[in-house]
Amino acid sequence: MIGEPILVQKFGGTSVSTAECRMQVVEHVQRARGEGYQVAVVVSAMGRRGDPYATDTLLDLLRDNGGPVDGRDYDMIFICGEVISATVMAHILKREGIPAVGLTGAQARIYTDDSHGEAEIVEIDTARVQAHLERGEVPVITGCQGVIRDTRDHTTLGRGGSDTSAVALAVALNASKVEVYTDVEGVSCADPRMVPDARLLGRVSYDKMHEMARYGAGVLHHRAVRTGQEGGVPIIVRSTFSTAPGTMVADIQDEYAIVGIASFAPLETVVVSEDVAGPTVREVWERRRGIMSLIDRDTGALVLGAPSEKSGELRSAVDEVGAAGRQILNDRCWISLIGESEALQERSSEDQELLGRQGIEVMYHELSDQRSTYVIAAVDAARAVRALYHEISGDRGSLGRCSESCQVSEP
Repeated sequence: MIGEPILVQKFGGTSVSTAECRMQVVEHVQRARGEGYQVAVVVSAMGRRGDPYATDTLLDLLRDNGGPVDGRDYDMIFICGEVISATVMAHILKREGIPAVGLTGAQARIYTDDSHGEAEIVEIDTARVQAHLERGEVPVITGCQGVIRDTRDHTTLGRGGSDTSAVALAVALNASKVEVYTDVEGVSCADPRMVPDARLLGRVSYDKMHEMARYGAGVLHHRAVRTGQEGGVPIIVRSTFSTAPGTMVADIQDEYAIVGIASFAPLETVVVSEDVAGPTVREVWERRRGIMSLIDRDTGALVLGAPSEKSGELRSAVDEVGAAGRQILNDRCWISLIGESEALQERSSEDQELLGRQGIEVMYHELSDQRSTYVIAAVDAARAVRALYHEISGDRGSLGRCSESCQVSEP
């Protein structure tokens, strides 16, 4: 197997949730091996909250007992779901005649810092994984986890960490690409739950995908996108349950000036008065994961947003800089058009007028090089996304020919 290209395949929780789903995983591994790849697999925990071995179900075993959860304890129980998933998946592959071995993040030598629950990967020693690949085996590695080199304590990477694990491993292995399998057929130009006819992107640049992921597109985590960009490894987002080619994320030129719309709701939003909306506050924000920010075009105020599970961290970030002139707004939605600066500037007034005609109040707005973000009431989210999407995807819009011309070309 030495000399054959390496492919990393990542399978999310829904992809390994049932026996039928796991057989789909086997088929994808078999296909890739048949195409001449050495395959390494990264898996998430099985299913979603309520399923027996899902991460949230396991974490509830701690939360239901009351009291604060220690970070180390949190990570110890968090990793169990992925360990079960990797063990079961490796067993099934072997049953189907594919040599395989399950590995924890520690066994795969994924080393992190000591930030329990939100760790950063600092190094991956690929020797053991490469040894398995060279023997013709498929290493099935637990996603979203690693180990502190000095203490050998387990750590987890936070939400979306399995994406990051897979891409970081692909970079360390010098893989040809990484395939991220999920329950949708690729990256849509808008949330298909809000816009059922939203077109799929055949390809998108790292920069635009990073902005989409950072501001609400949940199909791929923004840290994984940045890791792939820094390592030069293309990411293919595709469905476990079809043979559709998916969406390629790579160092490419985006075909259209506006590639899509990202949305995030509901968010707790904190508005900090313009007299403290300077570098100090932004530096504090940048140290906090899961918190978004914008500078309002009209007032210069700093606007911070976070989902409910991050609301405490959001408020502490504001407290850290002593920002007294704050306003807390609940149940807000951030809607972002992602694209080229010139196109976003041209659309800015038109988009605000469109939202106004829909009776949707724009509370705050930021226009950056690749993003135009509007803060509105969460109750208006779906209506706003649909209106903006159909405007930019019509005959005069930037997405009008996306489904015909955005086709994946394999790297």
